Amino acid sequence: MSLLNRRYISTTSRVLQQITPAVKLDTTSKPDSKQRFEKNFPTKERTKAWEREGLDKDTYFRKKFAHVHAKSKGTPEDIQTREHYRTLRRDKKKSEEREWRSQRYEHKSKFTGGRDVYKTLKPNPLSEYIYGTSPVIAALTSKKREVFTKLYVHNPDSKSREIIKLANELKIRTQIVDSKNELNQLTDNAVHNGFVLETKPLIPSLVHSLGTVHTPIETESGSKTITTYEINEDNFGDSLCMAHETKNPHPFGLFLDSITDPHNIGAIIRTAYFLGVDFIITSSRNSSQLTPVVSKTSVGAVEFMNIMSTEKPLQFMDKSRENGWTFVSADSLQSVFNHRDSKISQTLQGKFIKDDDLNSLLQKGPVCLVLGSEGEGIRTTVKLRSDFLVEIEGNEDKLDIIDSLNVSVAAALLMQKTLK
Repeated sequence: MSLLNRRYISTTSRVLQQITPAVKLDTTSKPDSKQRFEKNFPTKERTKAWEREGLDKDTYFRKKFAHVHAKSKGTPEDIQTREHYRTLRRDKKKSEEREWRSQRYEHKSKFTGGRDVYKTLKPNPLSEYIYGTSPVIAALTSKKREVFTKLYVHNPDSKSREIIKLANELKIRTQIVDSKNELNQLTDNAVHNGFVLETKPLIPSLVHSLGTVHTPIETESGSKTITTYEINEDNFGDSLCMAHETKNPHPFGLFLDSITDPHNIGAIIRTAYFLGVDFIITSSRNSSQLTPVVSKTSVGAVEFMNIMSTEKPLQFMDKSRENGWTFVSADSLQSVFNHRDSKISQTLQGKFIKDDDLNSLLQKGPVCLVLGSEGEGIRTTVKLRSDFLVEIEGNEDKLDIIDSLNVSVAAALLMQKTLK
């Protein structure tokens, strides 16, 4: 048995040695390198169609399919026919959509008592919509805005009579709406109390600087004149001096720098009007506009407050200081200590005063209180141009996560300290 096996193996080996491989093997490889069996398989590369024709790829396809493009192009009659059927399909689709909407509308009307469920008020992008009882009354009373378009009222009550009467006196159209949702569309789902007034946006006038202050003069009869102050407003590039009166010992105003939250702006305006601040000036490029949210938060005080803006805050401060105005910026001593520039930090530390000293400053001359945003605070360039810095001292045991006040609350405390 073993002999047969040996003969079989020997015969097979001789046969295999006589077979010539289809592919010439690489005999230059190193002896230690591994040999793979699949290298013995024959290989065949496919020749591309355009290579067989001796053409490049782009020319080959242009030649082969040129007749297809010519056929699809067709004659003018064919093109007109295709366009005709395309129009028919488009008209049919539109007709089906109209029929579907009509059926859906009829179906909905069965459950709404015939009321037009698709009827809604579309906001005019060029208009502004003031909402809420107090803001609407304030806008109609102050007549500060140039144009009033229409008054929308939902579910009128006794309070509505006063508002509708004011609108009629100003010849403003009044529209009673059935659905509260219609007013929601105009106010972005805000709390409108059933009153929405369409009007033009309130744009504050631009100012160059705060001008000279005229102190009271005693007349021959023994009475004193009212303190007046000037504000140099922008008049198409020129400076127009406007006179204003104040009941305070000297004029007192606010300068809002980089406050972008309309709720904070509205709360500050409300407090300023309540306490008797003379004016408010905002930075036009990086502060919130006088939006309907500001009007709602201020409860209409924005309509009565003298609000202006400036495009160049630093230049505004420099020129105003030349005219005798004192600028006081609200800041924290800790933030000054942490300033990355030691020279600036040392300079700002020497400007701090106590909040109890604010009233004495107003007794001596006009004061402008500068307020900044909660996150970034007042810009360093503005603080360096300020005459003084003031900090509201809190509880010594307060946690680090509650180390400051909301800007509207801080403003209220500082305004009260100044005007007390």
